[in-house]
Amino acid sequence: MQRYDLIIVGGGLVGAGLAAALRRSDLQIALIDARLPSNDDPRLFALNAGSCQFLENLDLWPKLKAYAAPIHQVHVSNHGHFGSVRLNREDVGLPALGYVIPAKHIEAALNDELQILSNCTLYRPAKLQTLEQQDGKVLLSVISDGVEKNLQAPIVIGADGTESTVRAQLKIHADIFDYGQSALVTRTMLKRSHRHIAYERFNAEGAIAMLPLSDNECATIWSADTSTISALMALSETAFLDKLQKEFGYRLGNLKAVSKRHVFPLRMIRAEKMVEQGVLLLGNSAHTLHPIAAQGFNLALYEVAILAEGIMQKIARNEIFTPVDLQGIQDQIQKHQSASIGVSHRLSRLFSIDSALAGAAVQLGMIGLDIAKPVKKRFIDGMTGRAGRVPRLLLAQE
Repeated sequence: MQRYDLIIVGGGLVGAGLAAALRRSDLQIALIDARLPSNDDPRLFALNAGSCQFLENLDLWPKLKAYAAPIHQVHVSNHGHFGSVRLNREDVGLPALGYVIPAKHIEAALNDELQILSNCTLYRPAKLQTLEQQDGKVLLSVISDGVEKNLQAPIVIGADGTESTVRAQLKIHADIFDYGQSALVTRTMLKRSHRHIAYERFNAEGAIAMLPLSDNECATIWSADTSTISALMALSETAFLDKLQKEFGYRLGNLKAVSKRHVFPLRMIRAEKMVEQGVLLLGNSAHTLHPIAAQGFNLALYEVAILAEGIMQKIARNEIFTPVDLQGIQDQIQKHQSASIGVSHRLSRLFSIDSALAGAAVQLGMIGLDIAKPVKKRFIDGMTGRAGRVPRLLLAQE
């Protein structure tokens, strides 16, 4: 039986991020990852200011800044209707509202960090077989290199994604809302500069986000009902580009080309609880969000920062972080979590309502938000991760 102070199940961006955040602790950590590192993640993340600061505080930003495109303005509109919302960096005195970074570069930077963590043992590729809790400890069996290994720790973090094995082993129920939608993700090459403006364009079939990338490219995320997305995937590259141009319009000028298209089904999944004795669920293991408000990964990093801060505070007081402390972490996280989930879910439903009355209400709300600067500032503070309880890892270090 191999004993550790902390075991993280899931070596993706959330699990690896937590291990990196605890690199200066004296904890002996095991990280169990079902897959080897890859360079094929097609996701494109819009990171808020807090998430970018988190990566800066982990000393990862020098590796990422070449791939990070700043967002200076966000422009939200509804196709065929009047009214729009413009959110500007000047409204909150920030150099950028956030940055757009391809997920594969964040994963590569974190994997490089994992290789040099002296306090972290990697089990990769390794598959979790069983998880059992008894007498204040968690017992796990994993298969690694064809051999069963038994591990033990007082605290286990489940960061193994939407189809979480940890959540299943604990028999934690998850509420699932199937939107009947999918997201098509690609990169669009432009004939002119995007001027660092991020666009969210709602239409009768869903929403099209065009987010700035480096080198006159945009991250394109088109969400719509699954049958519509299937039809878009069936189009030739030329036909798809024409359709995208027609539905999005010419705010970015003439579109030049698109890269390979990828599809992700859209569901909201929320575990009924995050904590079960000595186990805490983080990120997609606890909640999977609709991408419409770009809240998912930012929320996950917020949770990582809260947890890492709680652990490090106990260490600084020469105290042991115990399963009892996990409930306090959950309590700190839940208000922020509920707000993020609520924004994503309500927006996804609001803009899918097909009625003249609902449409008029949406337009009036958008115009009101654009005019009312104090309200807009609070909205931007929430979007950029500066509202409410902000853990130290999301703040600039002195």
